Amino acid sequence: MNTCKYVIDVARKRVITCGPNEGLPHVAKMMVDYWISSVLVTEECKPIGIVTDGIIFRLIAQERNPLTLLAKDVMVSPVHTIPKHTTLEEAEEEFLRSKVSRLAIVDDEGKLVGIVSKKDIDRFAAYSLAEQILHHRHERAIH
Repeated sequence: MNTCKYVIDVARKRVITCGPNEGLPHVAKMMVDYWISSVLVTEECKPIGIVTDGIIFRLIAQERNPLTLLAKDVMVSPVHTIPKHTTLEEAEEEFLRSKVSRLAIVDDEGKLVGIVSKKDIDRFAAYSLAEQILHHRHERAIH
C-alpha cells in the first residue's frame, strides 16, 4: 500500500525557473521545450513569482507585444508557497482557499524544492484509491 502523505512526495522536484529579468520570449521557449505551462521566477533560489502560459495568451489577446517584456513585468506575485512537510490534505485546503492551480514548495529556509499542481494531487488520490481497491480485492481473494 502507498503510504505517501506529504506534498513533497507527489511534487515535481525538477522545477523550471528563470530570473525576474529574463525576457518573455525565452520564458515561452522554456515552456515549449519542457512541455510545461508555467515557469517559476526565483531570486536566490526563492520563488518570487510565476509566469503561466495563460498570462502570455492574455497579453497576445490584449495585443500587447510579449517580445518586449520581462518575466517581472508579467509574473503573478507573490507566488503561493507551502512548506515541503505539508500534508496532502493541507495542500488540498490551500488549493481551495487560494484558488490557484499550482503551489511552489519550499524548504525551511524558503528555498524552492518543488512544485505541485492541483492535477498532481487529484491524480495521486485517484491512483491511491485504485491501489486500495485492488489491495482489498486481493485480501478478500486470499481469505
